[in-house]
Amino acid sequence: MKYFKLLPLVLVFALAYACSSEAAAPAAQSAAPAAPQAPAAAAAPEAAAAATHTAKAQVQPVKPTVGAGAVSASPIQPIAPTPGAVVKAKETTGVKKGGTLIWALEAPVKAIDPVWTTATVTWRSSQMVYDSLQRLDTKYQYQNNGFDSWEQSSDGLLWTFKLSDRMKFHDGSKVTATDVQQSAFRWADRITAGIQMFKRSVEGNFSDKSLTVVDAKTLTLNLKEPYPALSMGFSEAPFIMKAAVAKATDAHSRVSQDGYDGSTYISSGPYVLKKWVPGYRFEYEAHQGWVGNVPEGESVWVDGVNVVEVPDKTTLLAGLKTGKIDYATSGASEQYPDLAADPNMKMLVAAPGTPILLLNHTKSPFKYLNARRSIQAAQDAEKLMAVHGPKELWSVCHAIFLCGTPGESDANKALYNQANLTLAQEYRDKFVAESGWDLAADTIEMVSNTSYQSHRDRSLINIARIREIGFLINMTMTDWATAVTIRQNKDAWDIFHTGCCGVPSNNPVMNWYLSPKTYGWHTNQTIIDLQAQYTKETTDAGRKKVLDAVQESYYDQVTHISPGQSNVYHVWRATTNGPHDYAISTRLTNTWMDK
Repeated sequence: MKYFKLLPLVLVFALAYACSSEAAAPAAQSAAPAAPQAPAAAAAPEAAAAATHTAKAQVQPVKPTVGAGAVSASPIQPIAPTPGAVVKAKETTGVKKGGTLIWALEAPVKAIDPVWTTATVTWRSSQMVYDSLQRLDTKYQYQNNGFDSWEQSSDGLLWTFKLSDRMKFHDGSKVTATDVQQSAFRWADRITAGIQMFKRSVEGNFSDKSLTVVDAKTLTLNLKEPYPALSMGFSEAPFIMKAAVAKATDAHSRVSQDGYDGSTYISSGPYVLKKWVPGYRFEYEAHQGWVGNVPEGESVWVDGVNVVEVPDKTTLLAGLKTGKIDYATSGASEQYPDLAADPNMKMLVAAPGTPILLLNHTKSPFKYLNARRSIQAAQDAEKLMAVHGPKELWSVCHAIFLCGTPGESDANKALYNQANLTLAQEYRDKFVAESGWDLAADTIEMVSNTSYQSHRDRSLINIARIREIGFLINMTMTDWATAVTIRQNKDAWDIFHTGCCGVPSNNPVMNWYLSPKTYGWHTNQTIIDLQAQYTKETTDAGRKKVLDAVQESYYDQVTHISPGQSNVYHVWRATTNGPHDYAISTRLTNTWMDK
């Protein structure tokens, strides 16, 4: 037996957001409140030459000014530190401990269950409570968070993992191998990375023989073939919950919040959830003795965090200005110039994420390719992306794995940003002829929300455009928590406005919306096969070839539609020090207040 470093996928500019809202990848904190500058290095994509494609000017994507050095030409890098490295608390010189931080969350939270929904506000809330086996640090590097050691057999078919004694639940009990196993099984029923990992196991699914509990601290993963991308599964490691909760809750069902008494959401993360009033307020208390496993050290310095849901951006701005709110995530784009120039505020602009138009492949009209192509042909990227505000916060981009990253591809880019109404109507007519759809009676059902301004504004542009194509369309406009509940029902919608994160969306396995098991429920077998192929590739060239093929099929079959890439920003008062993002979701560790 030989010890190895686990090779997790470092997904540069790629979570989680997560995601089903305007989430984006983490960025390092700006040194000053002035607006971050867009870099000159990211070349704008060329205009497509196809006759059906309308060439559009490209806007440079904004990137954080600090931390960009984490970008690598290789999607896979070794983890650091090595197994068994000493976990340390963050140096506390100059830190004022204590106090309760007030955090304004941008949208209502329906559940604290990151398997049931990919909603970013759920991920933000979950990161406070849950811990995972690995996670990203602020430099986009995956760090071991839950293992003492791991070893691989010489034939590559047996992996043995030893859990760290550091991981303890909020009730004081240790996280056991059974907790990890059951959490992994639930997670792998929804997430492509887990699905692909367990397909290589001896039974081809998540079973006791595939992931075996040896003792309280030890698990073995038993494979039927070597799996070069094993670490890809653990790089988006499942959130660890109590085995009893994970086993009792189907992956497509929500962990219950009914009669919440403080016990349902016990995990081992940096904060303990003490109170939750759905639709209004969370109260978190510091998990005493918790230490995170990142090289710079990670600790909890405040006594607690009170989270209030403030979807109204005017109220949010007033709260920040008056000091009633210390910290806010996903600020309104129209308030960006004001807040960026305010010396009493600090700001973090996240790396790009992707606005997304989901199409429901399970029923008419969008089970028909020509209907999907009709919507794709009509998209005008500039109009759709302009709703994201100042140009520092958005860019048009044809690459589904993000422009300016190793995953950028030009495959089939002629089908991006066509803005061609005539072509859209031609596809409409083909769809009507093959399906029997009645343009005078049948109606497309669109779902959007008012919690995210960009979702709302893109939906208004799209509903007008779809009517121009000649379809009848009805829109349900609601709050985000209600929208994500509707989204669970395959029969309730045809089009859904959302968005996703940068991390880990820049490869076909970690991209949530390329999973056939998530919203939209595509049946693109070419992409499904390419996801499996990607996990077998061991070279950059091989992986890039697969990325190109995925994008080729994505545009050809219209898996979903993204008009570009956008950046959200987080803002906090100057009296608050240290907020940062770990893989789309704020943890509020190494954070303190000088007031």
